[in-house]
Amino acid sequence: MLKVESMTYLPPEQRPHLEHPLPPVGPPQQYYVPGSQDQGQYPGPQPPGMRRRRRHPQAQLERFTWMDLATVLTYFVVMMVGVVGLLAPLFVSPDVLRDNLDVAGFVLNFVSYVICVVMVVLSLKKELWKSFKTFLWYPWAKFPSVPGAWFVCIMLTAFLVSLFAASQGIGPKDITQSENQQAANSMMNAVAFFPMLLMVVVMGPLVEEYLFRHLLIGKLSGVLSRRLPRVARVLNPWVLMVIAAVAFCGLHFIGSGEVPTLITGTPYLLMGISFGTGYLLSGKSIGFSYSMHAFSNLMALIVGYALGTDLLGWGPVGA
Repeated sequence: MLKVESMTYLPPEQRPHLEHPLPPVGPPQQYYVPGSQDQGQYPGPQPPGMRRRRRHPQAQLERFTWMDLATVLTYFVVMMVGVVGLLAPLFVSPDVLRDNLDVAGFVLNFVSYVICVVMVVLSLKKELWKSFKTFLWYPWAKFPSVPGAWFVCIMLTAFLVSLFAASQGIGPKDITQSENQQAANSMMNAVAFFPMLLMVVVMGPLVEEYLFRHLLIGKLSGVLSRRLPRVARVLNPWVLMVIAAVAFCGLHFIGSGEVPTLITGTPYLLMGISFGTGYLLSGKSIGFSYSMHAFSNLMALIVGYALGTDLLGWGPVGA
């Protein structure tokens, strides 16, 4: 007969024959697992050899503030109504304004943007500086994507504008620009590079990204998901991105009363889609979309001053 000896219980640390000892007792750790349903994070002991990875930050934008309202009203009064231009004759002689229309237009726009930028910075507060931390996540992809997105949009703009022009029997030399772009080109001919750099690269993109990406996509999607979840299923962030791109395009034609066409509106629409896509993919980072916008305007400005011509209709936006 076989004799079975009684087995005694041994704690895990006294079991040298086990190849895979039991996991230590304690709070579960967070680690990255590709393809998991909760964005790559779920609780559990970290397996051997698996590197812990931090989650990509997502801006928590759930409500509008009174400062947002004040900033939007300021933009409407200063930029749309043109209160700075209405008050200009009180400080500058009308004859001087008439004799230097391009310079006067630049000065009025510059002062208007300074007022709007101050309001935007006060409204965003720490959110603006925090949003630039998005470049700490996947920097190998985000830094090249800024010029990369600009180049792709340039090529796509050239293709679509040429296609629309050919369908209408318009030759390459007969393609017209929007009145907004013509005004920007006139300013570049009358104003030095550095003042234009401050307005169309530093200030203009920040104001527009705040309005069309931060408010119209980021905060509006957060408010809808929290208060109107059924509406948020239809007006999800990607749908709001398209709406914001259309509004962004229309903004550059409101002042002149011009109706956008397929030729004149395509560059602005593609820019709005590009900046909005970057905003969402970066975790609703206004710092990332601002970098894309500023880089696009910078390249247009450099080409405009260096060659004396606009690059495929892709002029500086924000002037």
